[in-house]
Amino acid sequence: MLLLWVVPVLGLMLSIAGLILGIVSYSDFKGSMARSGIFLNSLGLGLSILNLTVSLYLFISGDVDISHLVEQLNQLD
Repeated sequence: MLLLWVVPVLGLMLSIAGLILGIVSYSDFKGSMARSGIFLNSLGLGLSILNLTVSLYLFISGDVDISHLVEQLNQLD
């Protein structure tokens, strides 16, 4: 699940859900698995936020041309 930070929206949703579940699990069991889940989901959340902000900056600044990306995707078919 940690690899889903590459897709910002999906990574954000799943890391927030995992973080909530890890916190609930930690408050019930105080286990090392819950602690590692909280750490990994926090890491995924941070990477997703970083990816989202960099992507938005590139699109807003005009460094990435959306029409060129769509043309490249159409050529793959």
